Amino acid sequence: MRFGVLGPVEVRTEDGTPVKVADRKVRALLANLLAHAGRVVPADRLVDDLWGAALPANPAATLQARVSQLRRALADAEPGGRALVES
Repeated sequence: MRFGVLGPVEVRTEDGTPVKVADRKVRALLANLLAHAGRVVPADRLVDDLWGAALPANPAATLQARVSQLRRALADAEPGGRALVES
């Protein structure tokens, strides 16, 4: 899988097929994780980076839902894609 972060966040499979990551917050989550590639990013840091002071009603559950959406998009695009996002 290939990721582009200069300009709009972009995901492509190894053969160059674009991967749709539809939700803006999911793309922001992906960009955040890519910026910290290979390092653990604490959930509270992700929540703060994604929502700042405008927290959703249940930040932990909302973050988990966005992580699941990201994993699903990557898994649907390419075998093994789901494993790119670990917890």
